[in-house]
This record gives sequence, C-alpha cells and structure tokens, in this order.
Amino acid sequence: MADATSAQGAETWGMVGQTHAVRALRHAIASGQLSHAYLFGGPPGVGKTTIALRLAQALSCQSPDAPCLACRRCRQVEAGAAPDVERIAIGGVCDESAHKDHGADGSTRIRICQVRRLERVASIAPFASARRVFIVDSADDLQPEAAHALLKTLEEPPSTVLLILLASDVEALLPTVRSRCQRLTLRPLPVQELAAALRERPGLHAVQAAALARRARGCFGLALRMHGDASLDVLRESAVADARRLARAGRNERFDYADKLSRAWYRERESVLTTLDVWREWWREALQQAVARDLPAGGMSATGGDPGLAPEPCTAAEAVRALGATQRAREHLRANVNAQLALEIMLLDLPLLAGRGGANGSSANGSSANGTRVNGTSGEEGRQAALAPVQG
Repeated sequence: MADATSAQGAETWGMVGQTHAVRALRHAIASGQLSHAYLFGGPPGVGKTTIALRLAQALSCQSPDAPCLACRRCRQVEAGAAPDVERIAIGGVCDESAHKDHGADGSTRIRICQVRRLERVASIAPFASARRVFIVDSADDLQPEAAHALLKTLEEPPSTVLLILLASDVEALLPTVRSRCQRLTLRPLPVQELAAALRERPGLHAVQAAALARRARGCFGLALRMHGDASLDVLRESAVADARRLARAGRNERFDYADKLSRAWYRERESVLTTLDVWREWWREALQQAVARDLPAGGMSATGGDPGLAPEPCTAAEAVRALGATQRAREHLRANVNAQLALEIMLLDLPLLAGRGGANGSSANGSSANGTRVNGTSGEEGRQAALAPVQG
C-alpha cells in the first residue's frame, strides 16, 4: 500500500489536481523535449508556483522518481536556497547599487533592472544542475520595458536556461512574450473534489472543508492560505460588507471610498486586488441568482455558491455591468494608471441597487461616469484622464 501511495505521489509530483500539466511536463522531461520557456496561467492560488517549483525539483533531483521532494536538492528548491533556481518577483533584487532591493521602496511591478540581472545570471553556467531555472512571478506584473527586455532572453536563450513565467492574467502579457513560451493552463478543481482533498488535511472537518472549497472556488493553494491566515477571512468579510454597502451608496460615498482604496493601493497592493476579486465573486453570485430567478421553476438548480457572499437582488444586466467595471479596474491598476481616478470610474459604473425611482435609475450617476473629478472635466474626457498611465 505504501509503495502504491509513493508511486502515485511520484506520478502527480505530490500535487492536488493539475494532472494534465504534470503529465505533460513529465513526458517532456522523459523524452528530452523540454521547452526553453513555459507560461503557466491560472487564477491566484491554483498551483502555478507549486508546479513551477516541482519542475525545478525534477530537474535538480537525482532520484529515479524525481522529484522525490525529500532529498537535499529538493528541499533546497522548496526553501528558495537552490543555487541554480531563482525567483524574480515584485520587490526582488537587482544589480544596481542604488536600489538592490525593491522590497521597501513601494515597487508594484517587476522592474527592468531585475530582468537585466536575470540576463546576467543566465549567462553563468549552472552550479549543481544541468539547467538554471528562473521563475518569473508574476509575469503579468512586468513593467513594459522589463517585458521587452525579457524578450531578448526568450528569443536567444542559453541552452542551460529554463524560464518559467507565472501569470494570473495571461492576456496582460505582450503577445510576443506569450508566443515564445509553451503555455500550460492550470484550472481550479471541482468544488466537491477540492473539499474531499481538504478533508484529508489535519484539523479540517467536513463543514470547514466544504466552506473553504466554495470560497476558494476550486483553488487548492488559496484554500490553504485562507485556512492558515485569519486576516484573509477578515479582509474577505470586510470586502463583502463594502460591496453590499457600496451597491446602495450614493455618489459622494463612492468618491470617498475610491479615495480610501487608492491610498491603500500604494501601501497594500495585494489587499486591494483581493478586495476587487471578492467583489467580482459577489457580483458573479448575484448574476447566478438573477439568472436562476428569471428561469421557469425547476429550470435551474441552486448555484451552490458561497452563502457568505449573500449578494443583493439585482438584474442580470446590472450584475454583468458590475463584473465588467471591476474587471476593467483591475486591468487599469495593473497598467499603472492613476489609481484614484480609475477606482472612481469603477465605483461610478457600479449599479445603484437602491432609489431606483430617480431619473436615471440604475447607476450612481446615471448611465455613465460623468461625475468623475478630473480638474473639472467630465464624461469621456474624465475617463481618458483617469486611464492615462502614471509616469515614473
């Protein structure tokens, strides 16, 4: 029985789900057809970082069933201490003496100086393995000039280098970057399957596992983070309460909230993105409920969504508009636009679910964001000013 379990672990690289991706990578290694660059896409917490580390371990481990996950080399990769494996991320190091560590300078993107360091290290022969592995996390947060610089390595990679790009929003990458990578998409597990996997974790009973699986929407890593970090629960509950309140709030309250959220953006970027993700879940749940209400009795079963979201009743059209507004705001923030103005536009585009008897009815400011505060401008002028990238 132990041998069977060990064999299954070797086949899946110890991962929960993503068997199609593991199988493809194992075949590429065994057949000698490993690409020089991979792009792993999928939502946050789906397993992109884990499978990237497993691939790096498979190339470093000397066990016949690599990666064994237990030897010194495998443990070094897991701990971020392997000499031939590097992660490039927001706030990481570079070679420039004036700013070697961006962890304390408010960086919100991967900078060109970090990519230049990657290029330098890539030219050095591996120390202990056949390949140097660079994991770019998150590649969709590369500065435009950094993405262009990375193209050089993607186009002319040393034979001893493997690049692994991780992205939650693959379409945010340059098309030329995407085209030079072999792409693998990681998908969330069915909620029931994730709940079953979570029940095997110590200290998680069935009710907890089911709730976590729903809230994480099938993403195993996200479910584990939610379970291990109580602050995520607090942030989520706060985001749901804010979504409910803002859906019934007037223009002034929405302006005030945009100001608060934009200030948080420069201090706690991930918290703001998590807030927007929770809002999308909230409006997605509202859309499912609206569709279910519009169908004849028995035409659609319960959605099985997260009861903790409890969205306000709205029409399907309102929910679709809100989903579009939150998605656009997320994209604009990633593109380094003026955060406050982009968030104002999003909040003004959200439907107003109270006071529908007004002249315009379904939105906080009528049918468009004419209330945007851009030095007295309005309408499309305000939108364009809000979406202009911030320099520097």
